Amino acid sequence: MKSIIAQDSPDSSTVVTSGVADLMTSLAVIFILLLVAYVARVEDGNAKQARSPVVTMAMTPRLDLHHPPREAKRPSVHTITVPDAAINFDFGKSTLLPTAESFLSEVMPHYASMTCGPGEQEVEAFVIEGYTDDLGDDIRNLRLSQDRSFAVLAKSLEVIREKLPWAYECFLQKATANGRGKQNLLRNDAGHLDRDKSRRVIFKIHMRPT
Repeated sequence: MKSIIAQDSPDSSTVVTSGVADLMTSLAVIFILLLVAYVARVEDGNAKQARSPVVTMAMTPRLDLHHPPREAKRPSVHTITVPDAAINFDFGKSTLLPTAESFLSEVMPHYASMTCGPGEQEVEAFVIEGYTDDLGDDIRNLRLSQDRSFAVLAKSLEVIREKLPWAYECFLQKATANGRGKQNLLRNDAGHLDRDKSRRVIFKIHMRPT
């Protein structure tokens, strides 16, 4: 996708905004398709454990694709919440489990390609955020979430360097990892704290202002 920000025609800003939307739509679609395929393989490999529709829904990523008004002149941030079933850890640990490593090995080359490909000038940063539940000491949870987000970033860089070496330096410059501890705890429809959903990893893609 070619950026045409340099054009001075009245319709140029509209085309650029449309290009950014197309990029983010592509990212979201790729992520969902890969996650669905990944979950299907996990279920096929463990046929004895039947999954209910509720569990299947819980494994679907939540997308928050906001497009702020162009006159705001600030980067738009697109958020993808990765289900704990896809990127998971043992309780109180920050070491990625094999299922999480497998998931990142499949997903991250696609994200690196979109982040550092032809439209890479439109992506300002790729942020990985880790969250915990409310159990335990606040400072320990903050450190744990930071360690987990760094574990995701480290594995992602390892995968990209191996599978998509041309994008490695670009992604290294744009990617960051943050730990948020028990901030923004999630609740269910009844308003009760949902610890399972609160333990999560979030990808935030920051777009440059248009």
